[in-house]
Amino acid sequence: MEHLTLREAAQLLRVSVPTAKRYIYEGLIRSVKLPGGQHRVPRSEVGRLLASGDTSGAVTASEAALAEQPLAERVATLEAELERMSAALAVVSAFCARGCECPPQERALPAAGPEHRLLVLGPGCRRCDDLFGMVERIVARHKKPVHLDRVKDVTEIASFGPVLTPALVLDDKIVVSGRVPSESRLRALIQQGVN
Repeated sequence: MEHLTLREAAQLLRVSVPTAKRYIYEGLIRSVKLPGGQHRVPRSEVGRLLASGDTSGAVTASEAALAEQPLAERVATLEAELERMSAALAVVSAFCARGCECPPQERALPAAGPEHRLLVLGPGCRRCDDLFGMVERIVARHKKPVHLDRVKDVTEIASFGPVLTPALVLDDKIVVSGRVPSESRLRALIQQGVN
């Protein structure tokens, strides 16, 4: 009979290691405890549990990754996510209020000249700061003239529609919304839009 480590069993069950350990303590799967206290799970037990479909309480991959982080990192990750969701909610709320109270207004953008316009939309969360910093570095290395600006006012952001922040607008077109792409992907998006 083949035995799996707790980590291997958790991967096959698509749950976190703490959840796999909880399955053992709740009696959902049997294990063999080694003298050092480690658990070994028979492969047949994993197969039985998968076949029964009784993996109630299973967590997603992102939750499993979060559970593996030290507590301070988990708190920082959750705070950043809360900050991002609060910003997104504020923008959607402002957009809805704007739609109910008055007709859409024209956005006050810098005068169009020979240069392209880049706007980073975001009320000031860490991800917004990260996106602005990356765009700033890319624009500094770019050969064509590009006007870069930042919009932090939620009502101004709402004038672009119910957009998730952080967002990047290139000449009135939203090219990134709700995420911070890799620097190479961002560079390619900007070069494609500017050239």
